Amino acid sequence: MSAIGLPQILKSNTMKTIFKTALILLVSVNFIGTLKGQESFQSPNQKSIAVMAMETSNIAQESGDIESLAALKLQSIPNVIVPRKYDVIEHFNNRNISIDNCLSTKCLVEEGRAMEVDYVLTGSVTRYGERIIIQLSLIDIEKGEIRATDQNEYYNLGSELEGMMEISMNNLFDIESDAMLKNALEKNSDLVDEQIVERINLTGPRMGIGYVGGLQGQRLMDSKSNNGYGMFPVMTQFGYQFEWQYMSAGNMQALIEVIPLISGMDQGRFIPSVTLMNGFRHSRTGWEFAFGPTFRLNQTAEGYYDGDGVWRRTEYWEKTQGGEGGSAPDNPFYVHENIDSKGDYKLNYGFTLAAGKTFKSGHLNMPINVYVTPSINGVLAGASFGFNVRKRSKNI
Repeated sequence: MSAIGLPQILKSNTMKTIFKTALILLVSVNFIGTLKGQESFQSPNQKSIAVMAMETSNIAQESGDIESLAALKLQSIPNVIVPRKYDVIEHFNNRNISIDNCLSTKCLVEEGRAMEVDYVLTGSVTRYGERIIIQLSLIDIEKGEIRATDQNEYYNLGSELEGMMEISMNNLFDIESDAMLKNALEKNSDLVDEQIVERINLTGPRMGIGYVGGLQGQRLMDSKSNNGYGMFPVMTQFGYQFEWQYMSAGNMQALIEVIPLISGMDQGRFIPSVTLMNGFRHSRTGWEFAFGPTFRLNQTAEGYYDGDGVWRRTEYWEKTQGGEGGSAPDNPFYVHENIDSKGDYKLNYGFTLAAGKTFKSGHLNMPINVYVTPSINGVLAGASFGFNVRKRSKNI
């Protein structure tokens, strides 16, 4: 071997040594990384959080349902272990403690220590009018105090509680929530998903009372011998309201309403009517107004009240005032068409104006309305109320 070839051999051996060393280091780093990854599941950074004492108010879901939902969303938080709901219940049963009475921070800390968890998550879900408020608190068991809290307001959309809980949970742990989800659900959001904003539908039974004034009221009170009805001009009314929304903008709704009614049954009469209305309603406050034509089937005849206040048909004037030539002078009394118990059935119509407000109690809607139907011969005015139960499609 020549002296010239020795440096080349040394150089070759050196490169091989460097390559082997690098390979060993690479495998070692990968192995250590794998071990660390395995250790991370049991790392001290991982915390156990038990869900307890989630209160509810004015919503359909029970406390247990909200606790399950909170536990489900809590499981998606990194490095968190959540004891099973039934393990928590068993723990309280074994200690002969009512889980419903353990609401104070002191009690939750004591039970958290007994369960050997790091934190307890507690809170409430409450509906106030058109708002749902979710409040969450994270209690540090070791320190015996509340470590973090979050309170957020959402639109009254009971079917979207899962999304609301996700946002509140993310807020509690400083995790960014999906922007579209927040815009659709948060009460303080500037953007509202028009497809899920609550709409009030008041289809349901109606009942009320109506007053008939003017000449029409007088005809109702006239005796039957005078072709009247012998009725009091205040009548009960029963019916049903059908409605369909054809436009919405924010909290405003535009509606088509159809209201068939039967009046006078309390006085032995059957007076049917149908009102077609164009209505505008504010979903948040429940105020509304509407207007449209009213069609009513009545027995009517053309006639007049004479000087003695007696109802006469127009043919009576022709018959009694006709001269020798058979032609009567012009009738000086006000001749008009009015209701007549011996007249012919005829479809009459008028124009109705109405206003009202809807009151809510849980899922129950209670609309109260006043209305007036003026005419040249009198006025029909009254008030009605109704009720229905909201369906849980996108509402509570």
